[in-house]
Amino acid sequence: MELTEFIIIGAIVSAIVQFIKQKFGTNTNATLIAVISLSIIAGSAYYFVKDTQLWVPIISILGFAGAVYAFIIKRFQD
Repeated sequence: MELTEFIIIGAIVSAIVQFIKQKFGTNTNATLIAVISLSIIAGSAYYFVKDTQLWVPIISILGFAGAVYAFIIKRFQD
């Protein structure tokens, strides 16, 4: 399940960076710094939270929410 967790966390980091890029119009270097910073923060949070009982429900809900959005909600928006 660890690969799935990394994919979901990476997708969240990417979505946050994309939001920052659109909101503030950052250049390539600022975007790279944002990716690195958020990856370090997300990796640190993962390290401390992964062994708790909360981790499995959190990552499961994020995975299902992403799948529902991608395969159902997004189709009706277009």
